[in-house]
Amino acid sequence: MKAKILKTVLPAFVLMLAVFSAFAFKRAENKALLALENGWINLSGQPCHVQVQCDNTTSPFVCKAVYNGVEHQAYGKVNPKVMSCTKILYRLP
Repeated sequence: MKAKILKTVLPAFVLMLAVFSAFAFKRAENKALLALENGWINLSGQPCHVQVQCDNTTSPFVCKAVYNGVEHQAYGKVNPKVMSCTKILYRLP
């Protein structure tokens, strides 16, 4: 009797555990995308001049940094090999 119950309940329990684990760790896959990203301040005549830390999580707050008493918006590099900083980066509130 116990073996029969165990044989019917155990596969159902394993299946439920697998489904739960799949949904529970779905957010963990996206955590790698939420890492800090290097941002750069474009000064006049000097693209990608000053490096700052920004976040790549979309939010209503753009990444800004103060350089020589003036607030500048920081941009990311679309291609790390090119000295063009046009990617919009964000910051956490």
